[in-house]
Amino acid sequence: MKKTDLQIAFITGRSRPDNASLSPSQAAFLQRVVGHHQPVAVNFPWSAQPVQWLATGLLRASVNNAREYLGARQAGFALRYQPQALEMLASANHTVLLCGSCGLELFNQLRLPAEWLARISVFAFGPVARRRPDCRHLLVQGEQDWISRCWFRHADRRIACGHMNYLEQPQLAALCRQFIDEPGRQGA
Repeated sequence: MKKTDLQIAFITGRSRPDNASLSPSQAAFLQRVVGHHQPVAVNFPWSAQPVQWLATGLLRASVNNAREYLGARQAGFALRYQPQALEMLASANHTVLLCGSCGLELFNQLRLPAEWLARISVFAFGPVARRRPDCRHLLVQGEQDWISRCWFRHADRRIACGHMNYLEQPQLAALCRQFIDEPGRQGA
């Protein structure tokens, strides 16, 4: 089977740990930025999803995302999810990961080998993580996003939004398309 040149995938905390289906806003955003590239139809951990996305209350979603962030810091996280990540990444020459909120910490904690990091670009919006990734990346932060500012005082770009409404912002989609089309991707 021939590899696709470039694929685009989401990695965010899951509001429902039992469901990796894309939310309607994630699916719509992916359609706005994917162009002629290959979209990955599910969120982290990128496994087939027999159930459709289900809305989750803000409090429950926040608790689940906090648990996932803390769980990513445990030794077993990389052992459990790195094989799935490598399988997804192997299907393309290069992958752009759309890291929302704690998705950046999840990505960092996959502890991918350097040869794989050269094939990944990270577009992080509202990043919540202890450090920047070790690959090509862009950190976008909302001007009213005090949650992300607790982790990153200095972002690469700022847009007018808070932590909960990045994907609806036309400026985020424009920045993402520009990032995807920029030269500098290895293997593309």
